[in-house]
Amino acid sequence: MKKLMISLAVAILSIAGIQAQVNKTVKEESTTKRVVIKEGSEVKVVETKKINTESGAVIIDGNNKKDQESREVTRKDSDKKVLVDEVSINTQNEAMIAEKKKQQEAQLEASKKEQAEIAAKKKMEYEAKQAQMQKELAERRAQLETRPKGMSKLKKD
Repeated sequence: MKKLMISLAVAILSIAGIQAQVNKTVKEESTTKRVVIKEGSEVKVVETKKINTESGAVIIDGNNKKDQESREVTRKDSDKKVLVDEVSINTQNEAMIAEKKKQQEAQLEASKKEQAEIAAKKKMEYEAKQAQMQKELAERRAQLETRPKGMSKLKKD
């Protein structure tokens, strides 16, 4: 049992020592961007993921001095991936648009008929007024052309 514990302790310490010698740094930053564009009944969804990676190694001199100065060599990478790129059509919205167009066309036709009726009514009123004026004109002319009994008739040129 004692040998097992000692061998286990040696294994753990050696693994920890090996891992302690790793002198790499990795900094990863990811940004996910989702854009939804609605154009009429079309819905466009674009989702992108941008990954900025900064990796490097810590470099120190190979001697056994204490408090050695270290320098770090870094490399920056940028990666952009499109996760979702889809276009969907909203059928309910399409149906509502079509219904709205039908209603507008029906209102337009009703308005045209109404305007035509109003125009016909005005035309009839105008023609009736013209006929009335012609009748009054004829009556006045007849009244002016008539002479009393003793007068001679007018000569028309």
